[in-house]
Amino acid sequence: MGRPISYPANGFVARLQSMGHLLSKSNPIAIGVLFGRQHLYGCRLKDGVWGKAKTAAANVSLHQKDLSAAFSELLVGLEIESPSAVQVFAAIPTSECYFATRPVNSGGGNASPRTLLRESLRSTTAKLDQLSIDVLNWQADRRPLVSIVAVSNDRVGEISAAMQRCGVQLRCLRPAASVLICAADSARNDRSDRIATRIFLGENSVLGVMTKGVRPIHWQSIPLPPGDEARGIVSIVRSIEAGHRACGVEQPPETVLIYGRKELQSLNDQQWLAQNLPNGYSWFDTPSMQAPNIARSCIEGRRDNDPSEFNFIRQTEPATRLIKLIPYQEVFVYLAAVCLVAFVLVKRLGHHRSERREIAASLAVLDDKLSLNNNERVNPRQIRDQLNARASAVSQFLEKRIRWSPLLAEIASALPHGTRLTEVRGTAMMPQKRKREVRETPTKLVLNAECVLASDGQLPESVTELSDVIANLQSVRESFRSVEMTDIRRTHSQTTGVEGTQFSIVLTSDPTKG
Repeated sequence: MGRPISYPANGFVARLQSMGHLLSKSNPIAIGVLFGRQHLYGCRLKDGVWGKAKTAAANVSLHQKDLSAAFSELLVGLEIESPSAVQVFAAIPTSECYFATRPVNSGGGNASPRTLLRESLRSTTAKLDQLSIDVLNWQADRRPLVSIVAVSNDRVGEISAAMQRCGVQLRCLRPAASVLICAADSARNDRSDRIATRIFLGENSVLGVMTKGVRPIHWQSIPLPPGDEARGIVSIVRSIEAGHRACGVEQPPETVLIYGRKELQSLNDQQWLAQNLPNGYSWFDTPSMQAPNIARSCIEGRRDNDPSEFNFIRQTEPATRLIKLIPYQEVFVYLAAVCLVAFVLVKRLGHHRSERREIAASLAVLDDKLSLNNNERVNPRQIRDQLNARASAVSQFLEKRIRWSPLLAEIASALPHGTRLTEVRGTAMMPQKRKREVRETPTKLVLNAECVLASDGQLPESVTELSDVIANLQSVRESFRSVEMTDIRRTHSQTTGVEGTQFSIVLTSDPTKG
């Protein structure tokens, strides 16, 4: 036996490693980060074949650390080696943001964000130049509303500068409350546009948000007293629902949705909660107001470039390069599928063409065989015409032929010499309703006949007595009550010149006999 062929393993492994490195670069890594004042909380989710899967979570303290250095340490905790492939979906704590919703006066829909914020604050001394403002215009019950959110310019600039120094792409920066609302909506696939009060529970605080669909209308955060969480929930619900008219919403919230800290549900008095909450409530496990859960919600509730969501870097977000917008993997897959389908179609087309050539060759051979002897060649059209003519002749013969019954045979035997039947017809007995009275039409048999006149030009005596002869027949007496001769008329044959007579014999039955 020969020696087995061996291949160098180092080159193959190097190729696999380089391919894996290229794929890791082409697939962006999405992470969610909560930029707190004391800590950074991060969560990494990677898009896989079967959907989203949590891969890592980490938190870093900001004590005596630069924000960029702390973020680099967070990337290490999330097991990220290539920062250039990282896309950051970030959130700022709700306590650092100002938020308000107010109705828009006629003609005020085109006002600048700073003008709307100044009107909302009702202050002329506020330093609006130091705030990053985002405004959303929408409608509730056909009433135009505007939602305004603001945060310190220094805070947004600090986060954006740190992301640039770390070489990552900051996709959006949103309030934590907006992130939690979108995550709760995505987790339960609830696309209803109803007004609801959402309660997000934390360890030491509770956030209440009145929403219409996924749009926040008003939010408020209060401390959550330990051991008396039920009263804290009822207090924040009543406080939130009391301000719906001030926000320009006519209808109060329809339901209460509580998120997080499911262990409190067994500790609190459920009956007391149901009695004190306006319209009942529903309690869900996630998302909660805890910082790691907010970081995860940044990924679960992300909506890229959605104009209906708040984003503090909407105005400063750099334009995405065209090369980033091209989905190379999908393009390659579609091209491969198109090439495969085209290959199959070409193969099938070649097969059909070969079959067509074979059929054409066989038809030529058959045509040659048929044209060998034109004299013996059979014309199918002539055979068809002959068969049709024979069928027509047989049909006419059957139509003219008289199918004698025993009664007609006895009548025919009683006909005198020189007399013949030409037609036999009849009607069966049937009921008729006339003027609320039901009458029955008797059975009638009509025999049309013709005879030759006597030498003196008169009707032969045997024909005159024919009705009496037929009436005396045994079979006729059993079935018919009367026999009479009618429609007597003279005839003259144009071919033979013989004078004759045509007449009818009508046999009528007794209705009682049927």
